[in-house]
Amino acid sequence: MASILFLMRYPLDSWDNLKTKFDGQMAAAEALGHEAWHIGWSREGMYLCRGGERSLLRKCPLARLPGYSKTVLYYDLFEALKCALSTRRFDAVYLRYIPVYGNAPAALKLLKQQGGKLIVEHPTYPPEKGRVTSALRKPVFWYTDRVFARLEKLIDQYALIGDPCGETLHGVPAMNIVNGVSVDQLPPHAPCTGPEICLLALASMSYWQGYDRLIRSLAAYQGPERVRILMVGGDGDGSLPAWQQLAKELGVADQVTFTGPLSGDALNEAVARCDIGVGGLGLHRIGQHLSTTLKLREYMARGLPFVYAVEDPSLPEDDRFCLRLPNDESPIDMQELVAFALRSRTLPGQAEEMRAYARAHMSWEGILSQVFARVGIR
Repeated sequence: MASILFLMRYPLDSWDNLKTKFDGQMAAAEALGHEAWHIGWSREGMYLCRGGERSLLRKCPLARLPGYSKTVLYYDLFEALKCALSTRRFDAVYLRYIPVYGNAPAALKLLKQQGGKLIVEHPTYPPEKGRVTSALRKPVFWYTDRVFARLEKLIDQYALIGDPCGETLHGVPAMNIVNGVSVDQLPPHAPCTGPEICLLALASMSYWQGYDRLIRSLAAYQGPERVRILMVGGDGDGSLPAWQQLAKELGVADQVTFTGPLSGDALNEAVARCDIGVGGLGLHRIGQHLSTTLKLREYMARGLPFVYAVEDPSLPEDDRFCLRLPNDESPIDMQELVAFALRSRTLPGQAEEMRAYARAHMSWEGILSQVFARVGIR
């Protein structure tokens, strides 16, 4: 059994879209027989956590300031790592690529001095494909790249989600992985029977999600079925208010509900009201034509049929489960989505089949076991 510390931005007292992924990864590590620790933060400070355990590593006096979670948090995170390494030994740190400051190399050198391995996950590779950001944040990424260049001699293994890496990155061993899911953390979906067809658009509302295409499709729809779109997620780049305004301008504001971010039981209840999920419809806007997005894996794990646009090599060629739409700016035919939703209502056992597929092909257990094996953890 190995002791593995997962290092990422993990708020303890608020929701983040990526917490489902992080929880799934840590649950998978535990299922593989390892101890999965992480550092979480709140306004009180940084905590070392495992399961229900939580111990304070250091207080963070600036944590209550606006913008802390996108700036000073990352400095405090690596200071907390130093504290954690002073209290216990970890066999490995699994670091999600995040902004880093000049204190990161010193913290990770402590890990290496103790004989621990360093695994770095790039959630979007090459990383510039995922950098849709403001001009003010570009210097942050430039600085992060400079610091990561100093870290590379400490890295034992890269795990890259995206383009083929050829087994190395900047001279460091690398492997391609896909996003995974922990099926048992999500409840199974039951077919809807209500008078409306409801579509679930679940995401941080950013222009590359392309949900304006969905709203325009709804406005053009002339079919007999009543259709509603449930938009679940906070604003990412100003798109949420823009899409609210678009729905008003097109006369469908009463059919598009913006709930804001939801989690836990509230999210599960929202999913239960929907016939199908909607993946990203605008990834072509940032040059992505192949991706393994978390959202689609969560739909599959829940047993919720879905539509999507970008190519995903992990998805089955089974039109009972999912329907692929064009990854471009062409109009979406809402009648096609309605027909897909109505057909899904008539397929008994569909959710169980989708969840079985997710367990077999999309589980974090299988993915992380291969990553850990690369650094000698079995």
